[in-house]
Amino acid sequence: MMYHMWVRHHLRPGEFWKLPRGERLLLLAFSEEELEALSEHK
Repeated sequence: MMYHMWVRHHLRPGEFWKLPRGERLLLLAFSEEELEALSEHK
């Protein structure tokens, strides 16, 4: 998941972990949805 956020959205792991817990959870949920949509689209 972190690799996806880094490659597609330029969010470094250190920046991710500095975010408040709620924002991290939201980004993880959004990334999961995005990955699922990408896998269905192929």
